[in-house]
Amino acid sequence: MSKHPNFPEFFRALWDKEPFPWQAMLAERVTARPWPDAIDLPTAAGKTVCLDIAVWALAVQAHEPLGRRSAPRRIWFVVDRRIVVDEAFERARWLADKLAQALSACDPASPIYAVAERLLKLRGLPSRQRPLAVARLRGGTLLDDSWARVPSQPAIICSTADQIGSALLFRPYRHGILSAPVYAGLAANDSLILLDEAHCAVPFLQTLRAVRRFRGDRWSEQPNPTPFQVAVLSATPPTAVDDEPTEIFPTASERDLALDHPVLHARLKTSKPATLELVPDEEALAQRLAEAAADFVRHGKRRVGVIVNRVGRAQQVVQKLEQLATPAESAERYFDVHLLTGRIRPFERDLLIAPGKDLHRWFRANQPEEPPRPQILVATQCLEVGADFSFDALVTECASLDALRQRFGRLARLGLDQGQDAPAIILTAKSCLQESGEDRDPVYGQALKNTWDFLDRIATPIEPAPTDQPATGKRRRKSAQAPQRRIVDFGVKALDRQLPSGDELLKRLAPTSDAPVLLPAHLDLLCQTAPAPHPEPDLTPFLHGKGRGQPEVNVVWRCDLDPRRAEDWPEIVSLTRPVAGEMLPVPLFRLRQWLRDHTSADSTGDVEGSAPEADTAAGGGSATPFLLWRGRDRSEVLTDPARIPPGAVVVLPVPAEPADAEALGQALREQGFGTERLDFWELAWRAAGRPPALRVQRAVLARWLPACPPLADLLALAERDDWTIAELRDALAAVRDWTPQDGASSPLDPWLRDLFAAVAQVRKRDVAVHPGGGLVLRAPAAAPEEEPDLFADQDDAWSEASEEILLADHTAQVEDTVAVLAQSCLDTNAASLLQTAARWHDTGKLDPRFQAFLRAGLPDFDRPRAKSPDLPRSSQAARRLREAAGLPENFRHEMLSLQLAERSAPSGLTPEDRELFLHLIASHHGYARPFAPVCEDPEPPAVEGQLGNTPVSLNADQRRTLTAPHRLDSGVSDRFWRLVRRFGWWGLAYREALLRLADWYASRHPRPNTTTQQQS
Repeated sequence: MSKHPNFPEFFRALWDKEPFPWQAMLAERVTARPWPDAIDLPTAAGKTVCLDIAVWALAVQAHEPLGRRSAPRRIWFVVDRRIVVDEAFERARWLADKLAQALSACDPASPIYAVAERLLKLRGLPSRQRPLAVARLRGGTLLDDSWARVPSQPAIICSTADQIGSALLFRPYRHGILSAPVYAGLAANDSLILLDEAHCAVPFLQTLRAVRRFRGDRWSEQPNPTPFQVAVLSATPPTAVDDEPTEIFPTASERDLALDHPVLHARLKTSKPATLELVPDEEALAQRLAEAAADFVRHGKRRVGVIVNRVGRAQQVVQKLEQLATPAESAERYFDVHLLTGRIRPFERDLLIAPGKDLHRWFRANQPEEPPRPQILVATQCLEVGADFSFDALVTECASLDALRQRFGRLARLGLDQGQDAPAIILTAKSCLQESGEDRDPVYGQALKNTWDFLDRIATPIEPAPTDQPATGKRRRKSAQAPQRRIVDFGVKALDRQLPSGDELLKRLAPTSDAPVLLPAHLDLLCQTAPAPHPEPDLTPFLHGKGRGQPEVNVVWRCDLDPRRAEDWPEIVSLTRPVAGEMLPVPLFRLRQWLRDHTSADSTGDVEGSAPEADTAAGGGSATPFLLWRGRDRSEVLTDPARIPPGAVVVLPVPAEPADAEALGQALREQGFGTERLDFWELAWRAAGRPPALRVQRAVLARWLPACPPLADLLALAERDDWTIAELRDALAAVRDWTPQDGASSPLDPWLRDLFAAVAQVRKRDVAVHPGGGLVLRAPAAAPEEEPDLFADQDDAWSEASEEILLADHTAQVEDTVAVLAQSCLDTNAASLLQTAARWHDTGKLDPRFQAFLRAGLPDFDRPRAKSPDLPRSSQAARRLREAAGLPENFRHEMLSLQLAERSAPSGLTPEDRELFLHLIASHHGYARPFAPVCEDPEPPAVEGQLGNTPVSLNADQRRTLTAPHRLDSGVSDRFWRLVRRFGWWGLAYREALLRLADWYASRHPRPNTTTQQQS
């Protein structure tokens, strides 16, 4: 193994520059002991380098045994701004790429190679040279479980508090509840949580510290050896939480040395004079925000930012700026206008903000390109913290003091030369300065008025500058009575000198409240995931504090849902299962409001953890029909918005008016299907790593039909009942290769032609009939690196395979995989027990009815399957196949595996190990926490087979005498509770996760069928 570099050497190799002093000091510190509770640094000090530090420290300690390693292998960067999550994710992905490239170059002298080599060794399993996984967990982003696929994998996960908090508390967003123990076990074990920004951090921090306490020895019989650390990154860290002392870095004596760097000096001393302006009402506020931005352009600023407190207001300001951008007397635009909110689907977000796109080119902090004309970016709070954008001038609504300081971190982000300054305007309306009542700001509460009063008090009067020709082309009248300008310098050093302290500061910060006390009773309820208890604890107060937090849902638009045939919607969506790239995150109350009134105004903010607004549409009556997506067999069409739960996926038909859809959030409509391009399932599906797919359906392809005759011919063929696969392939190729006879360019978009090329050689088994007429085509999977549908039934997700996988081969691979994972993540004893459980976990698949189901009714039971390429994609066809095979409803193969293991498993296990062994088998698809599903099976067949060298046999009479696992006297639930007390809530979940992830890994990356090769 290569000599490990010190941190400055590693940093120089990554970035070709020296680290700041505080970065080197922190890196040295965390190799010797756990991370500090808080890292207290000003805005623009480079706090995201903590990701580099955490990765380097993990590599330093990679050779240490688990009990002596304090550097966690999962590094969570948590912040409640979606755009900031994305920025941190991009940095993490760049770091992971550099590590992978260093391994490929194989240069032992490289500091990056030395770090990558140690991380790869820590992973254990074959990795294709990816020593570091990176993932992004936030509302409305691609469902990214790369961090969870291999629990031994070093990983950086960029997340919001809602995402990691819900995972820790056994209710992960956008995952089925049966998979909750996997994500809870991983989040609470071997994890470092870097909690960025002070907004709403205290309640979540209280919950994190409660989790840390409940992982301790007092709450489990067997100590938990994995590290779990929490560090707050903030310019205003909380001084104490739950009466626990807070260790802060750098200390008062270290601070001057830590920040002693010329680059930091420039950033901290840059002047940012902000003019205060008060307008009469909110209508005037939107107009003045637009005018102020246009005025900055008139005075020569090329990159102007406008940050507002409401999604709806951002849309209003954009409309007004568009009017100002091209005056009636001129055909030339003065400036370009962009909108960026957190309320945008991730596929479109990538189109908007990806490297090489306009926003990245014009607004990036480091060496932006010179735009052809001035650029104005209008954004919500999504841009406040950490986003690597920089403006020449800033127009912002007043907010809480900490929120304003974060916004000003986007102004001249990298500092200016001495003598230069970066101007700004802070605006508010008199109606926004309410002291109490319903009109008080729901995001910032009383802090908004308190902040305005404070700024007004410390502002310096400045004589107004004369005005001249404005950007709108209209001459302003000069006034001898122009009011004095009142200025506050928001430069870091300048404002620090005027900040109040103690309670006077607290009342000007974003409102927060304490989290409820997390009790063992709460955890006993939350850890029950099969089924979930009713009622169950509401997670929102534990993440955002009492009286805070707005639950969200994810909206999906589809153009092939005929409102006249809503009964077909579940089947249609089961053929085209939603993926997160097409999901629009929306506050639950806002969606309910919209379902009743499409024209209602959007007054919501764009920050997680704000106070919930009144849900005036919560109950009663009917509204726009919608599909509540719960998986292939559990989805339903509803009309009552009150029945939509938090975190749900709601599928809606594309509205007749695009403006109705845009009232819920941002929509670019650059790429997509249907007449209005609001539906882009195929593009999001492919972006998630799935095999290319295409709906050959009239509503989907309507926009191209008039101009492309081969497309019309293909659709006519797809709508027939007697098509052949040869005809279908020929028709697809004709569309792919078609060019207009007049030599004009094809009206088909390049991305659409690419889709036709990808599915041109479709196989018959990859074709499904669309209930609305037409077909759904899917190309053969090139590799199993795709986003799993974790809303689907577990057997749907993990019994499918592109090729036949035999039971003996799959079992052997799971055994080998779990041994490596458990050895790396726990110890040798755990590896041995988990390997034994893996050997027995799928023996229930020997049931002849289950084999008939996997083989689609075909014989040849001498070669039992574990995974099948013949399972139908249609939920109706799957139900018919199950009934034809004779499998009873709710049959679970793992419960039969449990019964076989109870009778025939090795006797050398201690009573304690036997309990864990049996539970791991029963729970490896998420059940037995604490109950098994009810399955009435009065006439079960005999089971005969071979498990390695061990014969497995259970005749029909013996099966009928066994106690059904769903019965209370079966021992399943009692065993679960004893193991919870033994290992703790998260310790047991972690052990389950190791087996389940080994099973998933073997399903994703099957080895060749060695049994077949031996027989041949």
